[in-house]
Amino acid sequence: MPKRLSEAEQRSFRETGYCGPLPVMSVGEVRHYRSELERFEQCWPDERHMLDQGASLLCPWIDEFTRHPGLLDPMEDLLGPNLLVWGVSLRLKEADGKTFAGWHQDTAYCDIKPIVVIAALALSDCGEDAGCLRVIPGSHRGELLPHREHFGTDSLLTREQQIDAPLDESAAISLPMAAGEAVFFNNAICHSSDPNRSDDRRIVFLIEYVPAHAWQHEPRESAMLVRGVDRFHHFDVDPRPVEEMNPAAQAAWRRKVEVQAEVLYRGAAHPARALASGRRTA
Repeated sequence: MPKRLSEAEQRSFRETGYCGPLPVMSVGEVRHYRSELERFEQCWPDERHMLDQGASLLCPWIDEFTRHPGLLDPMEDLLGPNLLVWGVSLRLKEADGKTFAGWHQDTAYCDIKPIVVIAALALSDCGEDAGCLRVIPGSHRGELLPHREHFGTDSLLTREQQIDAPLDESAAISLPMAAGEAVFFNNAICHSSDPNRSDDRRIVFLIEYVPAHAWQHEPRESAMLVRGVDRFHHFDVDPRPVEEMNPAAQAAWRRKVEVQAEVLYRGAAHPARALASGRRTA
């Protein structure tokens, strides 16, 4: 029996490449996790860039919400009972009308097969004025399009990349979320987001889930089991953080991010953003 999504919703996800937004957290939980983020920013102002990649290895409170039933139940309906978290990234836009994400497919730089499903979790209201997620339904079933990296833009993406091919944006739809809601999408879908022109920060965490049978040829990466069992062991085991930003957590984070960078930044002129001290995070 489905945990959260009906068979029709699961079928729609396979056809369109996304589902939601769905309510996944209470108002109190959202307030708690947002306050934890803002406390982190005050305690570690020069390390916020580290949340760009592998964030759940650094903070117990981030690891905690990746295991929230509101996220895991629909994810189990989509991927099965045995779930790994491959990555967690903060995607925060200040209310400055600048930072954006151009049209892209995450499969351009991710080699994991057969699927990665991303949960975009909103810790603030994320309407169209705040630069919510936009997707082109069904584009995950098409070919992988060419991408080009850019420099000196206000893009929050790793390479400031954008699809370098004609793209029919007339089919695009916006997916506004209220705080505590999440959108689930196939990482092959064409997606983007506009600048934040609202009066509040736009706070979204992207949590990348894979089924335990997922694999990648090389290099051997790491992931964290969050539900079920892993009988395949295609990934090294990420340790759970016991204390925020302690030396062991930072060492595990660095190992993970350096290996991921071999894939995500393969052939790139950009350095790995999470490893670039003091970079702009927006």
